[in-house]
Amino acid sequence: AAFGYLRLVPREGVVPPSAGSHSYGDREFEGVDFVDYSKPGFAVVYAEPQGAAGAQRSGDPTALVIRAGATHAVFDPPYAALGAGGEITVANQSDEPHVVSCPSAGLVKRIAPGESIAIHVATPGEWPVFLLDVAGEQARVFAAPGPFRVVSSSGRYELRDLQPGRAHLRAWHPRFPPSSAWVDLAAGASQRVDFELRVGEPAVDGADAP
Repeated sequence: AAFGYLRLVPREGVVPPSAGSHSYGDREFEGVDFVDYSKPGFAVVYAEPQGAAGAQRSGDPTALVIRAGATHAVFDPPYAALGAGGEITVANQSDEPHVVSCPSAGLVKRIAPGESIAIHVATPGEWPVFLLDVAGEQARVFAAPGPFRVVSSSGRYELRDLQPGRAHLRAWHPRFPPSSAWVDLAAGASQRVDFELRVGEPAVDGADAP
């Protein structure tokens, strides 16, 4: 098993805005939400399968719901994760029909109130889903190629039942560059692997690749 924490690290010199100041201390970014670096938000840690035989395929779907928001329809939740090979179900629980688009699946479909559709997730990576009739509204779904966990509100994760030996762990976040680490896992033992995600730096492996 592998466990640890994922932490967001601000760029050097970036400090939270004080009361009455502009976001990030720069008028150019006024109106941009400041990232709360004390909370990781939605993030996924997963194990990269070693070879085609190690790939995990999950038949469990992840569900997106279209709900009526205060001013317009919204996706709930806005972020989700599943194993590659699974399905994204989209259910329209609003009172109006909506047009759903998933470019990765080549899908554009109108969904009436009370109806739902299923999107087969064939490959790992990001699978954004859009409401074409609501400007800017989208859900970002991440499909992991192997065993994965969504981190907790404190940033903790735990991956169980991993194969002993050399393993490549990766961390994905919708707003930060990814990070990765190579670890050696002993049979019956757990190893701590922490991740730091920061803007402006490429993904860094925790050790040399085998």
